[in-house]
Amino acid sequence: MANIRKALSMATCVLTVAAVTAGCGSTNGNNIDSVSNAPSPSGNTASTDQPTKKNMTLTVMASQDQIMDAEVELAKTFEANTGIKIDYQIVPSDQFTSLIGAKLNSGEGPDVIVTQGGKLTLKSTLDPEKNLEDLSGEGWVSTLKKPFNEGVSYNGKVYGLPLWDLGGTSSWVLVYNKKIFSEQGLMPPKTYDELLDVSAKLSENGITPIYEAGSDGWHHQLPLLEMGPRVEELSGGLYDKLNANETLLADSPEMLKLVEQVAALVEKGYYGKEHFSNTYADAYNAMSSGKFAMIFDRSNFGNELLANKPDSAYKAEDFGAVVMPFLDNQTLNVNPQGPSKFVYKNGKHVAEAKQFLAYLAEPSNMQTYLDQTSRFSELPFEGVTPKKNAVLEEIKAGSNGQEGAVLQAGVSYIDPQWMDIGKDLTAVFSGKLEPADLLKNIDKRRSQQATAQKDPAWSK
Repeated sequence: MANIRKALSMATCVLTVAAVTAGCGSTNGNNIDSVSNAPSPSGNTASTDQPTKKNMTLTVMASQDQIMDAEVELAKTFEANTGIKIDYQIVPSDQFTSLIGAKLNSGEGPDVIVTQGGKLTLKSTLDPEKNLEDLSGEGWVSTLKKPFNEGVSYNGKVYGLPLWDLGGTSSWVLVYNKKIFSEQGLMPPKTYDELLDVSAKLSENGITPIYEAGSDGWHHQLPLLEMGPRVEELSGGLYDKLNANETLLADSPEMLKLVEQVAALVEKGYYGKEHFSNTYADAYNAMSSGKFAMIFDRSNFGNELLANKPDSAYKAEDFGAVVMPFLDNQTLNVNPQGPSKFVYKNGKHVAEAKQFLAYLAEPSNMQTYLDQTSRFSELPFEGVTPKKNAVLEEIKAGSNGQEGAVLQAGVSYIDPQWMDIGKDLTAVFSGKLEPADLLKNIDKRRSQQATAQKDPAWSK
């Protein structure tokens, strides 16, 4: 099949893919596992009692980086079984929120919406009771593990299918090239000062310490939000106080120090000269070149690199990882919410959309999806066998053994402004905005969202 990674990574237009074909071919920011050499799933039938095949198309709208090749392969089999085509419409990350909002407001939503779940954000982003089909009665709901059901639930009803690795594998960590570190006589950093020391030595020897994809708009703010557990540890109860509108991020010295530490990496040149134009889609090429030593990514990065660059001089086991050491962090950041599939209740094909989700959620199909997606090690469902993740085990063994929810999962009105935070951080990097002003902007947007949602904590 055509290279889905290239076909789906379009940064300037909505890309339509009827099950497996695409109309644009540039690469920018999309990271979809290639399964072109993997066998197509067989023996799986759609969850339907329909006696005849239908001739229709379901639209599935998603942001970049949220549709895996393994799902596209399953969609092909679903079409063969039912006659229902799946039209994947991939939207650039920085345009998705506004576009899906406009479609829902106009009453013209896609049949299936793929977007970030979250118990604190579902109401503000999708307004489930108005726009989404209640999926509580679907058979797969009983196999959805806790607490991952919370990210797709509202007022006691389940509205989404989180077909995503929501365990520790999905945690964003500091991945490092073991060979480069060994050649340079370096140890992976456990504190921020150690990160600076390692970066200084790498730079002195002509190696860019960290590959950062600044042009995509969603990646470079990861340290700020993923380090929420460490800020919570240091401040004690910050999440609860923020949700109760009893404090501000701008009042947190730990958050200010975190922003300053991230900005210092840029100021010292440790992201390299091209970080503003680097794309996430080029991360595998960059890390295979030997010119970069580290990247903020997931524990499965080595496997993903090998799957996308089988001719790389590096092997999967050449990449290790540690927790991000900002603020001397040693706690693993976890996110119990992630990209999930929701059915638009006012669409013309609600029954067929539910049928497609039920098909994807069949245990054998979820196992196929997991086995053919190098990025994932587990899915949040009973009956799906997880894969071994040696790097994640190393991360946990080398940290304090504790886990904590990331900022966007623990604090309301953070996740919906992800891209805005990225723009502000870019302005900090370029010297146009002070770190303290970035935090003030986040607080201002939180207040605006809370007021719009008539949050009682903001109407005291």
